[in-house]
Amino acid sequence: MSEQTDIIQAINELLGDPEFWDEVLPPHPRFEPTPSAPAPLPQPRPPKVGTLIQRSDHVNHRRQAILLQPPPPPPKRRQGTGTTGRPSSIQTTDSTATERPQLLMPAGPLPPPPIPVQVEPGIVVEVPHFAVHVSRRYKPRTAQGRWILRFSRTGQLTYRRRLA
Repeated sequence: MSEQTDIIQAINELLGDPEFWDEVLPPHPRFEPTPSAPAPLPQPRPPKVGTLIQRSDHVNHRRQAILLQPPPPPPKRRQGTGTTGRPSSIQTTDSTATERPQLLMPAGPLPPPPIPVQVEPGIVVEVPHFAVHVSRRYKPRTAQGRWILRFSRTGQLTYRRRLA
């Protein structure tokens, strides 16, 4: 029995001496988790058909900056009738500085004249040609009041009513 006590006492001495275990056993490696790479972000899903996407602010600011700029000057017209010895660039700068641009007149046939229509005895209203022959209705406003006029296919007055 004394042998068992000696063995147990020897084991307790060894267990109680931490320097012995440092010499006999290598230190345990500590497991340090390596930082894993961040998970990739999921791809955005395309919008469903019929979804309205709101325009982002930077697009609105860019459009606003473009719209707030003054418009560029119109292109200069060439003066083709001058045949003097001067270069054409000098000729256009002199002529544009002194002359005002000509007003453009509409070309083509004139519209048909208005058609006089007697609404009541003594009250004649001039109705546009389009109102008599195409839309076949007209609402004139006179000093005596407002009227509703309707016309036939041939341009004859078929209905008139005075509005209050």
